[in-house]
Amino acid sequence: MPKFLYKFTAGFFMGVAEITPGISGATIAGLFNVYQGFISFLTSINPVKLKSGFKPFFREIDFNFMFPLLFGMAVSIYLSAFAIDFLINSYLFSFKIFLSIVMVIAVVKNCFFDQPFKDSVKFSLSFILGIVLALVIAFSLIQFDFNNIFLLMLAGLLAFTAFLLPGISGSLVMVILGVYDGIVFSIKELDFYSLLPFIVGMGLSFLIVPTQILKQFEKNSIQTKVLFSGLIFGSVPAVWLHLH
Repeated sequence: MPKFLYKFTAGFFMGVAEITPGISGATIAGLFNVYQGFISFLTSINPVKLKSGFKPFFREIDFNFMFPLLFGMAVSIYLSAFAIDFLINSYLFSFKIFLSIVMVIAVVKNCFFDQPFKDSVKFSLSFILGIVLALVIAFSLIQFDFNNIFLLMLAGLLAFTAFLLPGISGSLVMVILGVYDGIVFSIKELDFYSLLPFIVGMGLSFLIVPTQILKQFEKNSIQTKVLFSGLIFGSVPAVWLHLH
């Protein structure tokens, strides 16, 4: 397969995974052997490096690697938004069941297959904490009226952060915060005005995450995965509460 098509295909499936709650886009990137290159690209885009000039800055960026990958992601996210919006509007109950099953499978994968189960048991308190956090967030959003702009920025920041961590779903964050269906609809309609706060949040994460959180994730990968598995499991009620 030509390199461009291979990277486009990898990006396409990363996009599909990232817009589906419970599925990790970073995990798909790992399966296609493009995860390290993707992270290297993100870490290479550092505003501090602009001090040495634009030419040295852009010389470090591998556009031949990233363009087909990002193009594939953009195409798949846009097309998937139509499919998901259709499922939400026409087959909501079945779609909720599907997402719930996918999320439970993701928990089993993270805790049983990605590492020895005995290692997951060591961090059982992290799993319980994840469940509690997800339930508190899911149910509190029904009781309190959050500022939409702040919520969308927070969703963008957390979703992009989760997207970079293998085994963790970015769109799951949107489900927990109750903005998933709204974001999907805005993508389908290309409503960039509504998406702007979300994009700003992603940009903030983009500037912070690659060099900081990824290092911490490598040091505490098992505990982090167990914590997020708890978040995933505890977010199943959020699917039924917030998707409508």
